[in-house]
Amino acid sequence: MACVRARGAALVVAVIGFVVASDAAAADPNDSATAAAESLFQDARKLMEAKRFAEACPKLASSHKLAPAMGTLLNLADCYERGGQLASASTRFHEAIALAQRLGRPDREKTARDRADKLEPRLIRISIVVRDKNSEVKLDGNVLDSVALASPVPVDPGKHSIEAHATGKKTFSTTLDASEQVTSQSLEIPLLEDDAALPKAANGENAERESPAQGTDEKRFRGGTQRTVSYALLGAGVVGVGIGTFFGLRTSSKWNDTKGHCTGLECDSTGVSLAADAKSSGTVSTLSFIVGGLLAGGGAALFFTAPSGPQKVRTARADHPPDEGRRVRVGVTFDSVTLGGTFE
Repeated sequence: MACVRARGAALVVAVIGFVVASDAAAADPNDSATAAAESLFQDARKLMEAKRFAEACPKLASSHKLAPAMGTLLNLADCYERGGQLASASTRFHEAIALAQRLGRPDREKTARDRADKLEPRLIRISIVVRDKNSEVKLDGNVLDSVALASPVPVDPGKHSIEAHATGKKTFSTTLDASEQVTSQSLEIPLLEDDAALPKAANGENAERESPAQGTDEKRFRGGTQRTVSYALLGAGVVGVGIGTFFGLRTSSKWNDTKGHCTGLECDSTGVSLAADAKSSGTVSTLSFIVGGLLAGGGAALFFTAPSGPQKVRTARADHPPDEGRRVRVGVTFDSVTLGGTFE
């Protein structure tokens, strides 16, 4: 019986070797990728003969990646099987079946299918049951789709990491040790716990997202803008009253100077000029007092009617300067004098 098995194994290797030789003959010998793939393949064959499958299989995988070929794929599947990685072997045999069908090679399809069928009862399978359907499950770092979660998944012997996570939830992780002695295992992932450490914005609970251009929130007082305007108006009012006082004193001085150039209702040319200056100064003084009084009164009204109490405000976004559209222009022009200015 041992002799029969040895002959059978030798026959399999010989058949696969023939397949590889035919694939290599069809390749372009001048192609650098093909040359590198051939070198890797030859190294892998030597390692397989020495039963160093853990070193041979990666070389075959790299060879197939550089220059995909049916023979290399069958050798890779055979390497995985002889190295005990039955799930990986089954996957490669099924890839070879699909490739043979595309190439119209029924003989190679039969070879790959027979090998895959013999592996089927020996495969180790794990079933993952998920209670939270919104969870994303990873097996050894690879995301499993809903179809894979609904049926047993073939795995190689050894330890496998399983993770499940969802938005706003704590990540569940565990390690499952697959053994050839137990060909079917099951794992149930419990409902994921809420992650209290996450900000409310992650759970969508009344959180206000700010763009990177926005600063952090800061405390200000309600009615702060109104009070600022009131201070500006009060200041302008004081200036207006000051200007009125100045021109009032000037008016008085001009009238006093006029008396020295007038007799009764008659004035000389200097007296007429001084009288005109006194009149203009009087007009400026009167209007300055009126405007100053109105501005001061308006400022006082705004100050005493401004609401109080703290409020939260955000700093302005970079594309909206904080003082854009918030400037107040106050000004009155009479004769050649302008009273007022711009207040923020």
